[in-house]
Amino acid sequence: MKEVTLPSGKLLQINVAPFLDSKALYQAFLEEVKFLEVKGTDQIDFNLLKQLVCVSLSSKKIELALEKCLVRALYDGRIISSSTWESVDARGDYIQACVEVAKENVLPFLKSLMQGLGPLLETIIGDLASRQKTTQT
Repeated sequence: MKEVTLPSGKLLQINVAPFLDSKALYQAFLEEVKFLEVKGTDQIDFNLLKQLVCVSLSSKKIELALEKCLVRALYDGRIISSSTWESVDARGDYIQACVEVAKENVLPFLKSLMQGLGPLLETIIGDLASRQKTTQT
């Protein structure tokens, strides 16, 4: 169980959700961000971060998948439900709680994705480089 102190000082205790719930969140996130255009020369800049945040916070698909993961966490010692955020004070912790729960459930998938994509990207880059040499000669 991971513990995070939120802006209000309250403790968020995160248990990773069951595989299918975590996977649903991961897939919802990928489905929503797949249309964001990032060029190979782009650095992570403010506009890209803004787009990621806006997509993530406005997506009903992500919200529904995240709710299944949030109920595995404790906020100030209590199971999280929609009523958890009724208090104006608690609302100040809502986004940070969502981010922390999402990170714990999605990052394990991304680590393995990046490890798997590394060799594929090297192959693609090598293929593009050889095509470029062929067209130049």
